[in-house]
Amino acid sequence: MQTFVPIEFQQARDFSKKLNATFEFIKQNIKPLTRCLLYIAGPPMLIGSILAGKLYTGYFDFVMGFSRNQGNPEMMVDYLTSPILWIQIAGAILLMLASFVVIVSVVNNYMLEYEATKSNNITVEAIWERVRNTLPMYFGTTLLYWLLLMAGYILIVLIIAGAGFLSVFLGVIVGIVTVLAFIYMLVALSLIFVVRTWEKTSFFEAVSRCFTLVKDKWWSTFGLLLVASIIQSTIASAFLIPWYINFFISMMHSLEGGPVAEPSFISELINNVFMTLYFIVSFLLYAIPLLALAFQYFNLVELKEAKGLLTKIETIGQTPASQPKDEQY
Repeated sequence: MQTFVPIEFQQARDFSKKLNATFEFIKQNIKPLTRCLLYIAGPPMLIGSILAGKLYTGYFDFVMGFSRNQGNPEMMVDYLTSPILWIQIAGAILLMLASFVVIVSVVNNYMLEYEATKSNNITVEAIWERVRNTLPMYFGTTLLYWLLLMAGYILIVLIIAGAGFLSVFLGVIVGIVTVLAFIYMLVALSLIFVVRTWEKTSFFEAVSRCFTLVKDKWWSTFGLLLVASIIQSTIASAFLIPWYINFFISMMHSLEGGPVAEPSFISELINNVFMTLYFIVSFLLYAIPLLALAFQYFNLVELKEAKGLLTKIETIGQTPASQPKDEQY
């Protein structure tokens, strides 16, 4: 059996090493981390994914039905004014938002437990205890984060409108600059949950800290987040292939110019199952960009403050504690 070697968090890493550390962490912790995500975030994630899957497939069923009825406007009115539709939309949004917050909490608290125990022999109970104590902070951070983004968006609209009132050319230039500034803010604030997790600061202190950390390192943060998100979405999209196959089979009925056939019960069931599975897998795989951002945080802290190096200097001559036997995956 291979000897377990804990991953050192406080370490400067280049781009490839940050990705390698991310996937090495996943490899070491695939079973316990997935177990924690399913047990703790599973209920809202499952129900929210079912609702989102039904909404998505329901929309395509509506489009096909709209085609069968030759664009009957009454059908569109009935669809858009259906109370059930809007209840499903509200429920899906709330549950998926709750799932996002819980997943962020589970992943970050899992890393805290891993660092504290230097082990991957981590239980759901240990993570649940951490999540239960910190969940209000994560929900509060999410709320304030979106309020801050909304305020930034409104400010951008006002600035562009004011500049456009003075001159169309000025409005275009100011619009480009403000949109780029907004994108800069989005990337910087992607570290907000990691900062609050590890530094135990207030929301606005964490915001300031995010901008301090990404200064001169914005592009590396953006690139890592982009690549990790592409990996996440690419893997998740594989679970959409059966849905697309089934959808195109249903569309084959219209190849000869006739009306699109109404999907059968089995066809709808297959669509709902695979769309729900896609959303669940997407949520679970969100751990990839979260872990990548965590390693970027440690990288930036080490580059700017050398905390890991200082810790090593302080522990020179000390006898390392023996590590428990850990699982290998």
